[in-house]
Amino acid sequence: PLLTPEKLAPILSERWDRPLFIIDIAVPRDVAPEVNEMEGVYLYDIDSLQSIAEQSLLVRRQQIAAGEQIIAEHVQDFGKWLHRAASGSPTADEIVHSPIAEQSLRTSES
Repeated sequence: PLLTPEKLAPILSERWDRPLFIIDIAVPRDVAPEVNEMEGVYLYDIDSLQSIAEQSLLVRRQQIAAGEQIIAEHVQDFGKWLHRAASGSPTADEIVHSPIAEQSLRTSES
């Protein structure tokens, strides 16, 4: 490997306790696995990135399913509301043209 704990140690001493994230996408790997055991070093390789991506995809799929369930519930509630409104309540046009409304309008115009 190109990067080993021995080569990385002097660099870490100059970082003043700041973490170091290393992403090794080379095949074969360019960073020795032992580097990940060093204090303040976080090593990610192709395999670990693939695992993280798969976990993220699983979580997103679960969130999509939960979101679809919320939408389905709201669509169902809206359908019930719409049915109630259409079956039992007069429309705005019916209210405006009702005999009481027309009588009120004639009275106010006189």
